[in-house]
Amino acid sequence: MKWLVLVLSPVLALVAVPAPTSAEEAIRVTLDDAVGFLRRQNPEILVGTLKVRAARGDVTTAGLYPNPTLSLGAGNFPVGRTNPPGLGVGDTVNEQVGIGQQLVLWGKRGERLATAHGHLAAAGAQRADLDRRLTFEVRARFVRVLVATERLRLAHDNLGRYQETVRVSRERADAGDISMAEFDKVALEQRGFEHELADAEVERRAAVAELLPLLGVDAADVVPVGELRLPAARTDTETLVSEALRRRPDLAAAEREADAAQAALRLARAERWPDVTVGVQYTHDEFQVSGNLANTLGANLSLPLPLVNRNQGEIQRAEAEALIARHEVQKLRLAIPQEVRTAVTGYTVAGERVRRFEEAFLRQSDDARRAAEVSYREGAVSLLEFLEAERAFIQTQREHLDALLDGHTAAFDVTRAAALEAAP
Repeated sequence: MKWLVLVLSPVLALVAVPAPTSAEEAIRVTLDDAVGFLRRQNPEILVGTLKVRAARGDVTTAGLYPNPTLSLGAGNFPVGRTNPPGLGVGDTVNEQVGIGQQLVLWGKRGERLATAHGHLAAAGAQRADLDRRLTFEVRARFVRVLVATERLRLAHDNLGRYQETVRVSRERADAGDISMAEFDKVALEQRGFEHELADAEVERRAAVAELLPLLGVDAADVVPVGELRLPAARTDTETLVSEALRRRPDLAAAEREADAAQAALRLARAERWPDVTVGVQYTHDEFQVSGNLANTLGANLSLPLPLVNRNQGEIQRAEAEALIARHEVQKLRLAIPQEVRTAVTGYTVAGERVRRFEEAFLRQSDDARRAAEVSYREGAVSLLEFLEAERAFIQTQREHLDALLDGHTAAFDVTRAAALEAAP
């Protein structure tokens, strides 16, 4: 998204932001920079990528055939008296060398591969869904820092303006235009502006602390680069719903997990029948005095008999997991349209609220404050009337910033709910 393209205080160039070399540094970050940091170095994103790699290893494992088994042996060692007497080890011993191979029954390897491929596809979709969700979080938290920075600036301005009012009131008190008691009231009111400034500083620090861990950056502060203007967002709800059902990576992940669960069920049923092991064996025998052959070859076959264990437990588990996976898909197909509709409604309502402030409320409150200030300095209105106008102006500023924050968050939520951006 390209909505935040200017800086709040004086105009600054938008530049790529390198990671800070020290936690003592403050970094300048645009919205696009913040998303870039997330995708390059957020620990959770990196873990998601490694999970895809791990799932790819499971696919490799599922495609491998069992290793052959080499067996070596020796026997027929004489113990005690021999027949005929006097035979030694070299006259009786025999040695065996054999090799065996487990033969996987037809169908099992294919289902193992299908299960592993399903988990791999699900891991990739989960990684994309993680990007979708965390990108929304980064954007929302970035705008929160932007709003907190603007609120802090306004708090500074309001305090400075009221300090000027206190100075003018001091001059009026010295000139006898107002009483010292009234001046004391004016001076005491400055505490509220100072508290507002302190609260704004704490709020901004908290917003920065929420943003930086998502970026994977250890820095002292963030200077957000952007402008607070309501971003555009799509509101064609039903089209967004159909696109979300096609593109949402969490739905894709659930569908791939359902495919893997079905393959695992087929594999569990195939595992009722055990695999056969076949082998050949060569024997060299020194006990030829008894008529044994010096060299022989043999073959063997091993087959477990499925009389008691026919994989009943795994089949039951696999059946339940397949049903669970199917219901998870159904749950998402019901929830996603409502998420999209809620996000679009939230954006529409927030946009109307912002427009009301920008078209009327901000101007009206500023005009009322200016008029009350001039009138108070001229002695035409009371201190109470002036303070009420000042408080109304400050409250309007706060509510406008809250509306802008809600509008940005709602716009980002439309993008998140409808999966309008794909991870790179």
